[in-house]
Amino acid sequence: MTSSFSSTVFAGLLLVGLAGPASAQQLAPSPTLDAIRARGHLECGVHLGIPGFSFANDKGEWSGLDVDYCRALAAAVLGDATKVRFTPTSPQQRWPVLQSGQIDVLARVTTITFSRNATLGVAFQGINFYEGQSFIVRTASGARKPADLENSSICVAAGSSDERTAADYFREHNIKVSLVNFQKNDDAIAAYDAGRCDGYTAGLAILAGQRVKLKNPAEHTIMTETISNDPQGPVTRWGDERWQAVVRWVLNGQIAAEYLGVTAANAEAMRANSKNAEIRRLLGADGGFGAMLGLSNDWMFNAIRQVGNYAESYERTLGKGSSLGLERGRNALWTRGGVLFTPPFQ
Repeated sequence: MTSSFSSTVFAGLLLVGLAGPASAQQLAPSPTLDAIRARGHLECGVHLGIPGFSFANDKGEWSGLDVDYCRALAAAVLGDATKVRFTPTSPQQRWPVLQSGQIDVLARVTTITFSRNATLGVAFQGINFYEGQSFIVRTASGARKPADLENSSICVAAGSSDERTAADYFREHNIKVSLVNFQKNDDAIAAYDAGRCDGYTAGLAILAGQRVKLKNPAEHTIMTETISNDPQGPVTRWGDERWQAVVRWVLNGQIAAEYLGVTAANAEAMRANSKNAEIRRLLGADGGFGAMLGLSNDWMFNAIRQVGNYAESYERTLGKGSSLGLERGRNALWTRGGVLFTPPFQ
């Protein structure tokens, strides 16, 4: 995972994760934190609407893995997971919306790439989902793997990493396809459903979420073979190292809570009674870790008690407690056959 961190992130990790409290206090004050506190809510950029990650029902109520992360961040910063407003963004809109300061953090199934980190003035703050790109096709077509898509038309969201990855893959494998670009994922999947394309490409979890929108979901097959490795996670602007550390360590805290067995239901009892030193630091009973970031020491206690640990969030949004029913796979903890990992709270 270390290869996904930028130099700015790594420097912040050294300051906050490895140095003592005196060194951590050398982090400059955070204008982003100050702005959030002044307005009384977090501004979070999310996807326009993909079940499992960020989706608003007919009452305007948002749910999903990325939505849960934003709520945990709001709970950590403001003590209240409901103090967050969601800004839906398209692949093209997400970068200027973040760069302009319209949102404080982007949590939008966004793949970590070198060029984005190096040229867009953004910093990736860890990985909350390991994705892999594939294709959905009509079962009757008989196509079961990417090589079967010769001479097909594939719908894709313009400006997404999916568009570039698909183009690279088909060129490298000398497979002739026509990529049909659409402004939004919803436009692309609607065009596929209407028969304008032979397939649609996106990450596996996104495909599972988009399939439920089709007129006859059972008539479509998601290929199991992937053409990419797409780690995704929250994104901030360059600069404001203290805010970057907060965004990164709230995500780490949710993952650590799963590893340590801390849940929304038992967080209060664990804070009061646990003898485990890392649990006590995570929940603010010892160590003063919140103060190192300019937060209250119950920052992660609030996030976990109000939103839950990573497993709780995953299961209700993407896993067995959701309509998607996705297995954890690579998104299981590193101790349980996956690659999801967090540095220690020390």
